[in-house]
Amino acid sequence: MNRVGGGTATPVGYKEFVKYADAKEAELWSIFHDELDLDGNGRLDAHELRMALGKAGIDLQPSTLSEFMNFLSSSPHPQAINFTEFRDFLILMPRKASTIEIYRYYEFRKNLGDDGHGNARVNMEGDVSLSAEDRSLPPKPKPSLKTGDGHAEVDHDSQHEEEAPHGHRDTDVDGRTAFKFLLAGGIAGAVSRTATAPFDRLKVFLATRHIESAAPLTKETILHPTKSSKALMSAVVQIYREGGIRGYWVGNGLNIVKIFPESAIKFLSYESSKRMFAKYYDHVEDSREISGVSRFLSGGIGGLTSQLSIYPVETLKTRLMSETTKSHIMPTVKQMWHEGGMRTFYRGLVIGLVGVFPYSAIDMSTFEALKLAYLRSTGLEEPGVLALLAFGSISGSVGATSVYPLNLVRTRLQASGSSGHPQVYTGMWDVVQKTHANEGIRGFYRGLLPTLAKVVPAVSISYVVYEHSKRQLGVAD
Repeated sequence: MNRVGGGTATPVGYKEFVKYADAKEAELWSIFHDELDLDGNGRLDAHELRMALGKAGIDLQPSTLSEFMNFLSSSPHPQAINFTEFRDFLILMPRKASTIEIYRYYEFRKNLGDDGHGNARVNMEGDVSLSAEDRSLPPKPKPSLKTGDGHAEVDHDSQHEEEAPHGHRDTDVDGRTAFKFLLAGGIAGAVSRTATAPFDRLKVFLATRHIESAAPLTKETILHPTKSSKALMSAVVQIYREGGIRGYWVGNGLNIVKIFPESAIKFLSYESSKRMFAKYYDHVEDSREISGVSRFLSGGIGGLTSQLSIYPVETLKTRLMSETTKSHIMPTVKQMWHEGGMRTFYRGLVIGLVGVFPYSAIDMSTFEALKLAYLRSTGLEEPGVLALLAFGSISGSVGATSVYPLNLVRTRLQASGSSGHPQVYTGMWDVVQKTHANEGIRGFYRGLLPTLAKVVPAVSISYVVYEHSKRQLGVAD
């Protein structure tokens, strides 16, 4: 905006943008032709990119170089990048084109994520994942080699001929790389959730259990800060009394088990939804070019699908966390089945799904507001990785706080009938009425404090472990 609008963040007119685009295209053509395309054939291959980046002091692993080329190209497994692809990717790069700035812009786009949200993902539960499950698959091969004006693109024929013998190999490599990113994200999630499991146990305990040594739970007790803090400490003591140190990690095994299927299902559903919107709504060949609305809906569909798939595990985990005595998985499963069959495992599902879209909307809007305020206050052209992580943590926490009453109602429905929460409800409205009558509005926020308290350590641990795991798996930047 500053480059086009004369240094102020003012609306840009069409003529101004065309002037900017022409100047940027000339700038990109100069570096493409004079510095990068060493053999002068109009295409950049992996060797030429590696040589140029090496001169700039950037040494990339083969997997990172391949990912870099995928970002630049509109083809599924590019052997080379033509100028059109090079220009389209970099046309909005705010700084003057140079080899190192091109790579920095790629890193910024990658860290920003497919939905522009950044790496950190704080869900409604306060759990954190890094965007391994949101890493886009390469686009499918284009059925036609012609452009919109009917003229054939000269260099694509030879390019596809060169790719044909290696297509299966490239697909295998991309599949292995995608799996390694998912594995790194899963490892980070497992370590992070294990480290912050006591916060999760405390949240469920406060939401579902009676605290023995605290004052009676009334509206006055909840509103009084001193008595509320005493209730929190009493919950910590009571958990230790019932199960010792291991009591703080009850249900963590199930929490870890569900990470990989949840991530895989969300990833596949998200990608399938994007391709569906690309074909039937946005009418584009590349799913990376879909509109913001389509991307938002795809994310919501991915979240809904993964929630539906792993919800019984989530209910079982909550049930184990709310028991007064040490319980084992199989006896608890049998007891829940005798109570109501499969429906018992889906208690609270509707209100849980209802919260997905408002949470996503609040999360995304808060993130964009924070990013805009940061850029205006610092004068920077784009935020760094740590800033994006901070924005994601704060926006996710705001979203989780906003929909927490729905989360509490769902948690109490899941724990209904357990030894720690024997109260039986007829439905979600019954939970709402009884909670409001006994505890008032503040009662819907029981357990919120430990939910928010675990976000910062969870984000920090996840990011460090994710980066280390990528290095160990050979897919680090």
